[in-house]
Amino acid sequence: MAFEAISKLVLLATLLCAANAQYWIFGGTRPIVTTRLDPVISPDAIGSHVHSVVGASRFKDVYDPADLVQSNCTTIPVQPDKSNYWAPQLYHQDQQTGELTPIPTTFNIYYLQRNGPTDQPIKAFPEGLRMVAGDTNRRSYNASSHADQAITFVCQDFSGAHNNDPDWAERPNFFDHNCPDGMRAQVFFPSCWDGVNLDSADHKSHMSYPIQNFNGGDCPDTHPVQLISLFYEMMVTVDKFDYWGPGTWVLANGDTTGYGHHGDFQNGWDVDLLQQAIDQCANVVANVQDCPPLAANFNQASADACVLETDIVNEDTGFSSPIRVLPGCNPLWNGTGPRPTCTGLSTPSLVPAQTALPLGWSEVGCIAEGTNGRALTGASTTSPTMTRAACASFCASKGFSLAGVEFSDECYCDNQMRNGATNGTVTWNECTNFCAGNSNEICGGPMRLTLLVTN
Repeated sequence: MAFEAISKLVLLATLLCAANAQYWIFGGTRPIVTTRLDPVISPDAIGSHVHSVVGASRFKDVYDPADLVQSNCTTIPVQPDKSNYWAPQLYHQDQQTGELTPIPTTFNIYYLQRNGPTDQPIKAFPEGLRMVAGDTNRRSYNASSHADQAITFVCQDFSGAHNNDPDWAERPNFFDHNCPDGMRAQVFFPSCWDGVNLDSADHKSHMSYPIQNFNGGDCPDTHPVQLISLFYEMMVTVDKFDYWGPGTWVLANGDTTGYGHHGDFQNGWDVDLLQQAIDQCANVVANVQDCPPLAANFNQASADACVLETDIVNEDTGFSSPIRVLPGCNPLWNGTGPRPTCTGLSTPSLVPAQTALPLGWSEVGCIAEGTNGRALTGASTTSPTMTRAACASFCASKGFSLAGVEFSDECYCDNQMRNGATNGTVTWNECTNFCAGNSNEICGGPMRLTLLVTN
């Protein structure tokens, strides 16, 4: 894409935003899981590539709206939003070894009120809606396509040293330099619905971008229902890694250009609450707390303590140590020449995200530490691979019937509660430490134990 065209696109988006700036943000949202599942594109199967997934704790290989809304929690701070949002994980490739390391990622999720000149009423996402923006197979750019315009990258340099430099302007593909304050991989979803279908064969045809612009405007007659606009930024800390040229950054689908970036969404909202927010918060600018229906359901503690309840793909995605090959059939490809093929692939299985407790053990929940000393004093250990199951096994080997994990890697044992502690649980989200050996489990918190008992 020519730099002049990019500049015009950015200017257009800026002007539109200035004219219609009502929105709220779920900022700094962490993924609940990074795994090779995609219930929209690959239901009841292993997905084609690794995704970084934000949102509800019952994310799994099939989208069941009724099941999803029963999630215990979500990494979105407004807990009645049990939706999931996902995009391909971005990896850093080592220039010498070719090894791939996943780059730490968070998301900013925007909800924008972006109707057009005819002022069509904005509606909440209907129950069961799912959709895709972008194309994993795209390796080029069509400047006249709203769908292509909706996928962009921003290279962040808060110093201002590169303001007005066209090589640093928002663009549809990866940059040819590093980004001192990280990179934003952006997806703007279509906001016009056909009013009938909750999905379609290509997961796109039931939706449409507005007539005037990809990020706002009137809906076409074929898709007459104006929905709230969904936009998210995948914040990627590329500044933590060296940049050595094309191929430094690799999407989990093997794309080294960025053109194949994309995003998926499956609705898990309390639809009535979302509609209340749309109707009552037309003047909100960014801050969720300024929207009363959302503020009343804001619970950051639950978002921080939320872990996946379901299954993950049993394969190495690179978070423990760099990997040589991307999971799935995803050889690196920049769109030049024939796409590389794969041989000798095996299909991994699904395994529970949380390690099962030993037979005869169960979890009581989150309890407060003793008031005058530790609640459990019979034996203790620490381990960089600590899980709830590992703690229970250790305590069982020492002959104890109670086990408690705390501060991610500490395990304590006893046969009774001591020093003023009881087995009465406190609010579950007061235990916020992820287990050192499994980030999909909680192992206590500050002065809090995850208590385990023999049955």
